[in-house]
Amino acid sequence: MKASALVSSIKPQHIAALQAPKVVEVDPATRQVINELFETMKGIKPAWRQCWPTQREYDSAKLEWLAAFMRNGICQIEQIQNGIRMAAASTSPFVPPTGEFVAWCFAPEGFGLPSAERAYAQAVRNGHPAQMSCARWSHPAVFHAAVAAGFSTLQRLESGLGLKRFAAKYLEQCKKLARGEELAPAPVAALPAPQNMGSPEVAAAQLAAMREKLGVRRG
Repeated sequence: MKASALVSSIKPQHIAALQAPKVVEVDPATRQVINELFETMKGIKPAWRQCWPTQREYDSAKLEWLAAFMRNGICQIEQIQNGIRMAAASTSPFVPPTGEFVAWCFAPEGFGLPSAERAYAQAVRNGHPAQMSCARWSHPAVFHAAVAAGFSTLQRLESGLGLKRFAAKYLEQCKKLARGEELAPAPVAALPAPQNMGSPEVAAAQLAAMREKLGVRRG
């Protein structure tokens, strides 16, 4: 896929057109992006014909994916490239469902965030009652996803279910970042207050008192 392609050229009226019983008109720039995306998917998913066995289904899938992109606010080439990277990393030979590819477009790695698995582990660790007062969060998105998922809920759920619940909330935070929203900062764990070590004179007096109690004479 060419990095110069502009997904922002996808217009809202295309979605209305998809719902109308007539031929859909898509501008050349948008058509190029979708065509290049599907050619790329054919290259990295050898079993693509299982999903698109005929030309008609292949063309219909392009319109379906375009509509899904618009509904989910995917309007940057970087988002689609993020989805392609995730698809290429997947070991499945099949083309992912539309919803899964959309989720991949918002994969946290594309925003410089930890993966869902790593973020979940951080949320479980920091959400433990013994860690709450000293928890340190790598990014506000991880903290807000943990809050939305529920600290106590994540502690109780089996890891597979907990990860699924957390990942859904984490995706919501990634979508906010993709829209340019600024997340409220995560709370910062308080550092322990520095101890007052006292003056050298006080320390010397205390040391002398200890020596006197122990019967130690200075040489």
